[in-house]
Amino acid sequence: GDLPAGGLRWLLRQCLAGGKVTGTVWLDFVKGGRSEHNVIDQQEKALSGITVEAVKDGRKVAEATTADDGTFTLPAAADGAKLRLPAANFAQPYNGIDWLGPALVTPAIIGSYVWMWAGFAMVLIAAGLAGVPRELLEQARVDGCNEWKVFRKVTVPLLAPVLGVVTVTLMINVLKIFDLVYVISPGATQREANVLALQLYLKSFGGSPDQGVGSAIAVILLLLVVPVMILNIRRLRRESRR
Repeated sequence: GDLPAGGLRWLLRQCLAGGKVTGTVWLDFVKGGRSEHNVIDQQEKALSGITVEAVKDGRKVAEATTADDGTFTLPAAADGAKLRLPAANFAQPYNGIDWLGPALVTPAIIGSYVWMWAGFAMVLIAAGLAGVPRELLEQARVDGCNEWKVFRKVTVPLLAPVLGVVTVTLMINVLKIFDLVYVISPGATQREANVLALQLYLKSFGGSPDQGVGSAIAVILLLLVVPVMILNIRRLRRESRR
C-alpha cells in the first residue's frame, strides 16, 4: 500500500469477526530495538486517527479510522481486500508562516507572478506609448474630449497591437506556470495552489507516477494554449498586410 519506508515499521493486524474486518494499527518498534515483530508489545504505541482503506482490483471498497487504541472496524465488503494506509496519514501539517498557509498561498503566488512580469509589460507598453503621435492626442483635446475619452478613444486603439502582444504572452505564461507554484507553496499547501503544469509534473514524476494521466494533462494544456497561439498568428498576419 502507501506505507512509508524507513527504519520504523507501521504494521496492520486484521481478522474477520462477526462479518466485519477488524484490526489494529500500531508502531511495531520499541526504543532500543528490543521487541518482537508482528506482536503488540506493552511498550509499543497504538496509532489513533489513522485512515485505513480496503482496496479490491485497484478500487477502494471501504474505509475506517482507528480509535485511540489503534483499533478499526471495516464492513464485510472489505473481506479479502488489501488494506493500506494512504500517504495522507503521514503528511506533515503546515505549521509555518501564516501568509504561506492554505488561505493566502494563492494570493502570494499571484503577487510574485505580477512582480516578475510587470517589468516586461511596462517596457512594451511604454515603447508603444512613445510611438503614439502627439498630434492626435492634442487634436482630440481641441475637439473637446476629456482625458478619459482621449485615453479610451485614441490611446487604447493605437496601443492595441502592443496590448495584444502583452496579453497573449502573459496568457501563455499563466497556462504553463510551474516554477513559482512549486517553489513558493509548501508541501502541505501545494494542493490549494495547484495548477495544470504542476499537476502534470507531479503525476508524471512525483510519488506513485502515472504517465498516462500526465500525458492526458499535457494534451489538455496543449488544447488550452493552441487557441491563444492561433489568435496571435492571425493578429500578426493582419498587421503584416497593413
